[in-house]
Amino acid sequence: MSDWYLAYTKQKSEDNVAYRLLSAGFEVLNPKIMERKFYRRKITEVTSALFPCYIFVRFDKLKSYPLIRYTRGIKWVLGNENGPAEGPDKIVGSIAGRMNGGVIEVRPQFTPGETVLVKSGPFEGFSAVFEREMSGIERVSILLKAINVRLVIDRSMIAGC
Repeated sequence: MSDWYLAYTKQKSEDNVAYRLLSAGFEVLNPKIMERKFYRRKITEVTSALFPCYIFVRFDKLKSYPLIRYTRGIKWVLGNENGPAEGPDKIVGSIAGRMNGGVIEVRPQFTPGETVLVKSGPFEGFSAVFEREMSGIERVSILLKAINVRLVIDRSMIAGC
């Protein structure tokens, strides 16, 4: 019976190891996350590993453990003195369910007209209405309810109610 296991890989080798294991016929989950990072003095969206140096692999411990363990790029399979430790299907399923095209999006999505709360800055604690995304990265337009004014603020300064 095959179960999910967590394999620890060499640094920045998750994609290569996942490709090798997929080519060998194993089921692999290599979750990615979309991040915004400064690159050459600009903010750009970068896809990186959700769990750096770790991938989930489904295999039969009795038949395939040596093949997995000695795959190029894998340092070890997480476990204890009894061998590799199984990962709960519920957790792996939850991660896989949140993936969209192999990438997990954690950036909160707001819809126009949605009520949001300003969580930092001079208007902290005020309730507002989300208006729209701005063309500048990480900027949004909101309408402050208390003083009937439109503000353009950083996306990280608001939260859904």
